[in-house]
Amino acid sequence: MKILTINPFRKGSKAWLFCEVCGLDYKTGHSEIVRIEALTKYKLNTTNGGDWCRSDGPLGKYFNIERIKEKGKIVGVQLVGYKKNTFSSSIKKEIIDFYKKLPCRILDITGEYIEIDHKDGRKDDFGPIEVQKKEDFQPLHKSVNDAKRQHCIDCKRTNIRFDAKRLGYSASQWIGPLNYNGSCIGCFWCDPAEFNAQISYRYKKTK
Repeated sequence: MKILTINPFRKGSKAWLFCEVCGLDYKTGHSEIVRIEALTKYKLNTTNGGDWCRSDGPLGKYFNIERIKEKGKIVGVQLVGYKKNTFSSSIKKEIIDFYKKLPCRILDITGEYIEIDHKDGRKDDFGPIEVQKKEDFQPLHKSVNDAKRQHCIDCKRTNIRFDAKRLGYSASQWIGPLNYNGSCIGCFWCDPAEFNAQISYRYKKTK
């Protein structure tokens, strides 16, 4: 997965213009939903096939694209994370050594049952082993990792991401839609620590 820092498209092109107006978060690859009114205003209204926002077009080279339709017509466009690379099942030794003595991100316990988990449950976001980064992984207790694995299997089967409201949270995901559209970022299981940080960001204790 290549994370961008600047708009990669030719200035003046429709892909470039969309990235300028969609509120793109370059860290996550997610944008706001741009509705038909704004698309028309910026001359980005599309054909039914999507034209500039097709998955096999320039924009789709970098991003997963959600095309929102009503009665077969595109009425909104959103970017939902970066496209992914080929997965490597091996993990760098230095990453294993870094995490194996740290506590589980959910249970806050250490010990022999700590496993090094790929945050991305689809296991296709890390590329060759030589480019792996510590932030792509997390320590989870085996029982937690088993639970995550089952929820990821369900997500693959249904294309519906885990709904954190089932655990009592006020939001289903901290970013992105409930439907899986190519990115695990925002899902509770992808990064429980980040999820809790984002959900509780504006929390104020009242009692």
